[in-house]
Amino acid sequence: MKIILTVISSLLLLNVSAQQHDALKRTAHPIMGKKLSINYVADSTSLSAAEQVSGRAYFYSKSKQTAEEKFSLEKKKGTWKGALNIPDSTILVSFVFNTPDGKVKDNNRNKGYLMPVYKKAEPAQFAYARMAELLGGGPPDAAGLKKDQKRALIFMKEEMRVHPESEVEFRSTFYNMLANSPEREDKVVLLKKLNELKSDREEELMMAQLYLSYFGGKKQADSLDKLLTMKFPNGNYVKNKALQAQRSANKTESEPHGTAQKTSVNKAEILKNVQDNLVDEPVNPLTLKDIDGNTVSIDAVAGNGKVTVIDFWATWCKPCIASFPAMQRVMEQYRNNPSVQFFFICTMEQGDAVKNAKAFMAKNPYPFKVLMDEKTEDMNMYKAYSAYKATGGIPYKLVIDSRGHARARTSGFSGNDQELITELSAMIDIALKSKK
Repeated sequence: MKIILTVISSLLLLNVSAQQHDALKRTAHPIMGKKLSINYVADSTSLSAAEQVSGRAYFYSKSKQTAEEKFSLEKKKGTWKGALNIPDSTILVSFVFNTPDGKVKDNNRNKGYLMPVYKKAEPAQFAYARMAELLGGGPPDAAGLKKDQKRALIFMKEEMRVHPESEVEFRSTFYNMLANSPEREDKVVLLKKLNELKSDREEELMMAQLYLSYFGGKKQADSLDKLLTMKFPNGNYVKNKALQAQRSANKTESEPHGTAQKTSVNKAEILKNVQDNLVDEPVNPLTLKDIDGNTVSIDAVAGNGKVTVIDFWATWCKPCIASFPAMQRVMEQYRNNPSVQFFFICTMEQGDAVKNAKAFMAKNPYPFKVLMDEKTEDMNMYKAYSAYKATGGIPYKLVIDSRGHARARTSGFSGNDQELITELSAMIDIALKSKK
């Protein structure tokens, strides 16, 4: 058994090493706080015929790009040579090479020249995880790396192999990557980890319960359901279950009475539920980019006192997509009211988030203003999702009044378009009546 594990680990290491391009094969691994000698062989790159070449290094800490540095190169015996110092706090460095005028560039065909920085005899903790974040759907980076979920998972696995203790820090990201992998063996690994999970955090237990339910671990999912209910009686899991149960009960009770009475009964129940769950919490303005890269400010007050409706969604979220026809009808209902604005924030997206969102909107041309959520600096949360206190998953909808106060929120989708239209319309009307 030990021999098999050793062979597997060696193969994985070779696979990770193979991610590096031959152009830097003569360059030793960078070491924290030390000088790095760079040997760049341009023969099979876009710079093979260049008479002059320079480089730029991008330095990364655990959570962000910390600095960049331009360096010169001199050609000696067919190899471009240069040097630069690796800052003490750096765990990862990425290189881009180009002609002095910048017209010809080599960043390994957008795969990047990524090199983990070593601390003593092994890659620094979080180095491979940072590589995975950059390639797997994190915010855009200056090196122009192409998002590649398969490579990202390879690097995340390598992080867990070299630094098993990193799993606590990157558990949600790692498990999400395993869940979205098309490879069957990754699902097997995920189920094993979920069954062995020991955590006191509600959000991690909720994630485990969701994945176990989805991938067929019913017995374990039921056990986690009981644990979450007992351990967090006032938590988000229990609240979400109660909300879904209430919606199901409303739907069941009204069905025998015919369509007209069903709408009337549901409306009364929905309006009461909206009134009972109103909030009045100030929220901070937020700036995000839309799918075309334009900066958009979500600020009700600066927006001439508009009511702002925010819908958190993702291209992989079936309930989110199912709710869109109803959302479009709500927009049509308020299209002549300049005091109401709608934003659809794509969050928790895997792979190339912008590409996924653009492809979805091209195929499904809803008249939505789509904004892209971003990872927070520690890479463990999403900027807008966290700022607007979204909990319990998506779809999640929030209504902010003209003062910049959150007034109402709702999560999930029952599948009943009219129910959502009635609920959201009531929330918007209440927000419109809020005192400025």
